[in-house]
Amino acid sequence: MWERTHRILLPVAVGLLVVTGCAREVYNISWEGVVADKTTGRPVSHARIIATASYQENIDQTAQINKYAVSDEAGRFKLNFSKGFGLTVKTDARGYLGNLDYKVIKNNLLSDTIFVSPHPFDASLVVRKMNGNSFSPSIPFIRESHIWKGIKESSKETLIWGFDFLYGTNTPNLDSADVWVEINKANGRIVLNAAEKGGVFPVNKSDSENFFTNLTRAPETGYLKSHVLTGNEAGFFVLCRNGVNVAKMVPENRVCVLTYEDKDGHTVKEKGIRFDYLFQPNLKNRLYFPVSASAADNKNKSDSGITSSENFGVQF
Repeated sequence: MWERTHRILLPVAVGLLVVTGCAREVYNISWEGVVADKTTGRPVSHARIIATASYQENIDQTAQINKYAVSDEAGRFKLNFSKGFGLTVKTDARGYLGNLDYKVIKNNLLSDTIFVSPHPFDASLVVRKMNGNSFSPSIPFIRESHIWKGIKESSKETLIWGFDFLYGTNTPNLDSADVWVEINKANGRIVLNAAEKGGVFPVNKSDSENFFTNLTRAPETGYLKSHVLTGNEAGFFVLCRNGVNVAKMVPENRVCVLTYEDKDGHTVKEKGIRFDYLFQPNLKNRLYFPVSASAADNKNKSDSGITSSENFGVQF
């Protein structure tokens, strides 16, 4: 008798699992929010938000959709997901502690505030190094071209992206960029350009075996507005666009091409160069880089860039 009842109830139980899994999933999700300082309530601009939406792929397996956004000057951001029942959210902003949160999705229109806590101390040095072939929108990468292809092949937009050391972000606005590159299609020559009030100071390999750790004081004069990469550079001192802050950067002597799909499903193709850098935000010591080899290596382990949140194709 027990055996027969068991056979009858098993399909019913399975059916309940399917219904339960489908019922909690929401579709066409639009999430708008603001990143704010937990202590003052003020908006936090240029915060990086990585969100992962989980959804039920089948009866016993879940899958994920990864999206990325950067908050604007008012701390606002917006992300869209095709479906999901929960969001895992990682928030990272300069001067603030990293934030990790999980949100249950109950409807397709979400609107809330992400509060981040100020860092308990003002870090004297920012160290960011490349992480193998792992890419995300936050990885230091100067784009010589950013080609966006819409639904139709005729709908195509090309942009030049530079890098902003003051905020540690890639930027399509050259007015807020400290450096950007131009690549000659005929001869492959790479030209590194600097902002009007800034400049680049090349250091040859023969001048330093380890540019990051051996040269700790930046020059005060002699910066160039542009420089053709020869492959003999150990690295560059970069005078930022404000004419005050200084960074160290070591670009790769090769062009990298990335292809991926953006959050709206459009194909994006980017061409440029990757690089490592040190940045000194403390204006009292703006020309000094108090770093040792061990410090740089330890910092690199914890701040080598955000793990890729999209599927990138890498070609060299």
